Formats: sequence, structure tokens, C-alpha cells
Amino acid sequence: MKRFSLIFGTLLLTLGLCSTALAGEPQDRLKTGIEKVIAILSDASLKGPAKRTIRQDKLRTVADSFFDWRELSRRAAAEGWNKFTPKQQDDFVDSFSELLQKTYVRKLEKYNNEKVNYLGEQIADNQAFLKTQVAMKDKTIPINYVMIKRDQWLVYDVVVEGVSLVKNYRTQFAKILSKETPEALIQRIKDKIKSLDEGKNVDDVAG
Repeated sequence: MKRFSLIFGTLLLTLGLCSTALAGEPQDRLKTGIEKVIAILSDASLKGPAKRTIRQDKLRTVADSFFDWRELSRRAAAEGWNKFTPKQQDDFVDSFSELLQKTYVRKLEKYNNEKVNYLGEQIADNQAFLKTQVAMKDKTIPINYVMIKRDQWLVYDVVVEGVSLVKNYRTQFAKILSKETPEALIQRIKDKIKSLDEGKNVDDVAG
């Protein structure tokens, strides 16, 4: 899961500091959110350990504005989605999105001036695929974003070095749901969130 530690941080880099801009509506949509992220990270009144909770809450609010958590969750659950009751689906989306945000929003604070370039954007109907590349000191990392058009464009998957966030969790969730109930999966996710709140390292949900 280490490769996904760049996900939220790269969203910041890609649109806030990219040297090659695209004119497409999906990028414009993301850029609005990213500019808000930059403002939060640059706000002197929000810096330091004492302001960490407030700062991260603000970052999560911004993430909510350009991620389609329900679409991401539905695709990650795949065939297992239909095993959930409507209430369980809502609980799953709430818990899974909280886990993702608590896991990755923290990574934004580790930004170290990496450079990101766009490699292209493809739009087909209500889907968009944005290719980017992060230039680090010793290597480059391809990170792509998959978006869907609702009332506005929203991200529902991130592909890091060829590995999809959705597919990675889909494998974990399928393994759990083959032996356990949807409620048990939701509880596993909540347990991981609790571990994060306690400052513990969190492995895969299926671990």
C-alpha cells in the first residue's frame, strides 16, 4: 500500500504545481479543489502539531468536494455491493471514505517540492482519464486519475505505477466477503480507523 501514500499528495502537486496545463473541464474541476488544498497548507495559522486536527479536517472537506466516494466504494466492493442492504451500503461508503482520507490526507503534509507533468487527458462521454508523471529525485512515478461526470467532474479511481486503488481494495474486499458478512467487513474498516486514531500503523483491511 505504500505506493498509494502518494495519492492525495499527488493530487495537490498535479494541479497546483504542474508546468503543463490542460484546458479540459475535468482538470479545471480538480484545480478548484487543489487550490483550496494549497491555501490550507500555506495558511500560517493552521501550521504546527497543535493545529493538525483542524488542518486535516479542512483537507478532508476539500477532498469530499472532488472525490466521488460512493462510486469509488461501489466499484471497490464490485459484486459484493449487492450483498449489502441500503443502510450497509451507506455505512460502507462512510467508513471506507473515512479510512482513505485518514490514511492519505496526512501524506499531503509530506510534500517536498516534487515536480508533476501532465502527459494527456482523454474524455469519452461521462468518463475522463488524466495521465500525470511525478518527477522525484531518483525516479519518475506515473499516476493517473479516472473521473466521472455527475453534476460536476469527480475522481473515483487513482492508478499509481499501473496499480489501481479501486482494484487493490476490490481484491481485499472480495477475499473478506467470500468468508464474512458485509457487516463484518464494515467493522474491519472501522477497526482500522480506530487504529489510525490511536497512532498505529495500518496494514491492508484483509490483513
